[in-house]
Amino acid sequence: MNNFKFTYKLISAFILPFIISGCEGRLPSVDTIGVINITSGSAQSGGIVTDEGSGSVVARGLVWSSDNIPSLEAHDGLTSEGTGTGIFTSDMQSLLPSTEYKVRAYASNKAGTAYGMIHYFGTLTSGAVVPQIITLSPELVRTDSVQLGGLILDGYGIDIIEKGVFWGPLPNPDLTGAKIAAGSGPERYTVTIRGGLIPDLTYYVRAYINTSLGKFYGLQVSFTTSLTLSGAIGFNTGIAYGSVTDIEGNIYKTVQIGTQTWMAENLKTTKYNDGTQIPHVTDISTWIMLDSPSYCWYNNMIENKNLVGAHYNWYAVNTSKLCPAGWHVPTDYEFTTLTDYLGGLKVAGAKLKEAGFTHWEEPNAGATNSSGFTAIPAGQRRGIQGTFTGLGLYDSWWSSSEYNIYKSWYRSVATINTEVWRSSGALKQTATSIRCVKD
Repeated sequence: MNNFKFTYKLISAFILPFIISGCEGRLPSVDTIGVINITSGSAQSGGIVTDEGSGSVVARGLVWSSDNIPSLEAHDGLTSEGTGTGIFTSDMQSLLPSTEYKVRAYASNKAGTAYGMIHYFGTLTSGAVVPQIITLSPELVRTDSVQLGGLILDGYGIDIIEKGVFWGPLPNPDLTGAKIAAGSGPERYTVTIRGGLIPDLTYYVRAYINTSLGKFYGLQVSFTTSLTLSGAIGFNTGIAYGSVTDIEGNIYKTVQIGTQTWMAENLKTTKYNDGTQIPHVTDISTWIMLDSPSYCWYNNMIENKNLVGAHYNWYAVNTSKLCPAGWHVPTDYEFTTLTDYLGGLKVAGAKLKEAGFTHWEEPNAGATNSSGFTAIPAGQRRGIQGTFTGLGLYDSWWSSSEYNIYKSWYRSVATINTEVWRSSGALKQTATSIRCVKD
């Protein structure tokens, strides 16, 4: 009998509470977002509901107070921001100036209400000049680059500690994305992202400033990267171009430069000059292991064909069958003949590059296209990673001259300078553009 009483007491004291708790269910999980855009009478915050618990979240929002620990039962104000999981933001209005507040997010389900961590903030004095930040509309939007920025209003006389942008592929980039700082001070600012963007994908941007008065954010804006380079090729209108046709019927402009005649466009054939098909490889893991001829389109998109041309690995070059009959892939020496005629490696790039910014990103240093060669920034496919890079920034062309069993000589030009770069640093798996020269 005594053992029964002891067992009953043990169950009552220790086990039943856990059973009852389990029946009541789990509360949601919610975190509070930091307070921003503080003025004398308002501020912004929010929350992130990461788990609904044992039932759907039927209410969520903010509660704040200047005296009590804020809750649904004791608060100076609250907001309601929908249901379910995810991020929400709220404006706290009708705050008193020069007052310290406590705020936290809440989320409720059938088991009860859960709260996030308390954040403390103080409102500004009445009449205080508050800086405003405007998120600039994205400019120079390309396939994998964009220019972003912010404009600060009423910022003079206020200590701007840091300014920049948050950006990413999800809304609320200040919470979900990456940050790029752009220095300090009250001036208008821009930052450029080059590489790492995905074509035809929407990204979200929000400018910010961190000041002695707190953090302030501009409105969220968005942009969608383009699929391809677009716009007509900017040939030199002062030059009389010739033409040549490949095995598939693609027609290319040609140009006389010194004693040589060059294609003024990148090769785009998918067949050798004997009519046989060049292997087309899209898969990354296959590409990086290749030791045989292949070609691809930039980002594996045939939409890049007409403007950018195709990209070929050096094994395709080594077949000696890429160019139309009577033409060939230039040797390292023939490229040197070209650059020497144009004044040497330091300045020849400016004379080879298409002028302007229709396809080239800024600064496209010194570009005049005085030679008529009309280099387009077609980028390349890396040999060791199998990824695409450089569209809008540079172009490179294989020579037929081998450096060693792993690498071969090539040339490249870039937006950042006037030079032609002669290098043997690319693996033969690398896919570059091809410019043919007449026999």
